[in-house]
Amino acid sequence: KRRPDAPLSPSQPHLRRPAAPTMATAVLPAPAPLTSSVGLLAMLEESETQIKVHALQKLERVVPDFWAEISESLPDIEALYEDEAFPQRRLAALVASKVYYYLGEYADALVFALGAETLFNVDEGSEYVDTLLAKAIDEYCKQHQQRYEAATGSQEEGGSSTAAEAPIDRRLIDLVDRMVESSLERRAYQMVMGLALEARRTDLIERIILLCDAKPGELEHDASTIKMLEYCFGLFSSAVVPRSFRATLIALLVTIYRGLPAPEYLGLARCLAQAGDAAGVAAILSQLIESESAEARLAAFQISFDLVDNCTQAFLKLVAERTKAKPPPPAAAEPSAAEGAAEGEAAAEDWSNGLSIDGVQPLEEARRAAATAQVVLPASVSAACRRTRKERSGLL
Repeated sequence: KRRPDAPLSPSQPHLRRPAAPTMATAVLPAPAPLTSSVGLLAMLEESETQIKVHALQKLERVVPDFWAEISESLPDIEALYEDEAFPQRRLAALVASKVYYYLGEYADALVFALGAETLFNVDEGSEYVDTLLAKAIDEYCKQHQQRYEAATGSQEEGGSSTAAEAPIDRRLIDLVDRMVESSLERRAYQMVMGLALEARRTDLIERIILLCDAKPGELEHDASTIKMLEYCFGLFSSAVVPRSFRATLIALLVTIYRGLPAPEYLGLARCLAQAGDAAGVAAILSQLIESESAEARLAAFQISFDLVDNCTQAFLKLVAERTKAKPPPPAAAEPSAAEGAAEGEAAAEDWSNGLSIDGVQPLEEARRAAATAQVVLPASVSAACRRTRKERSGLL
């Protein structure tokens, strides 16, 4: 028999006792899935602030599953948001916003989403976030349109001067600005351009256009500032943009074109023609025509063809009247037929007398003079020239 305290030999491993489990090797059982939010809601009634914060953190994660139960405690959650001393007011607003969203109360959901401030993640990509962002953008654009129409005196049907004078909620502005910055960072320029047009934000439109050179987008029309300008001209000239706002946009494009480091005359001329500025178009054509560069003159032709295709006759007439072109050089006076014949006879007589000009043969020179005068040499002149040439050759 072996003593209990005797060491085991290598040949007796089956007699070793299993090691006692430690904290490192113990396996904790997986937590059971939550089947109700009643326990979490009960924690909201506790007096300890940390317990309430813990309950809100848990509730925010399970709202999609238990929003019906949580909706019964909305007054308690809203009270926490309205409590200035509560440290997690924004978290309470986020929970309330999600509950109202699942209840279908999108207006209330947006109000509390604005209260959540940065806890409302615009980059989340969920249906909840996308729906409230669309709601926020609609409200943002509506209020900016009212302010623009009040400022320009072009209120459309349904506009209200009282609503236009009301300040826009700062939280709404911050929410949309965060979404805009996130989209610009991802170079999603087309979406931001649509928002800027709806909100009448010319400053944002200009920023997008100029940003395409520093950070080109993936689409063809936002690959550069020139491409975006061409895209914007087509967009602004369409019926999508209200007529009252179109003139402002075209004037903005003209300003951007004139500020480019390298001039883009065709695009600038199109914008000026759309604005009805005949003098501006004529100035561009005059500058290109007076240039000594062949490319500049070709650009003038291209602009002219574009004007003929897209402008009225009345506008073309105004442009033509204001365009200054270089006068053509005076043409040399052509000699008459009688003068040409006299010059030919005189030349033949000079050659027959042995005169020579720069060593040119007499007959060829006489024929050149006659060709210049567009006359036919008389037979006597041709014979005299041939005779003189033979004499000089020593043949006679």
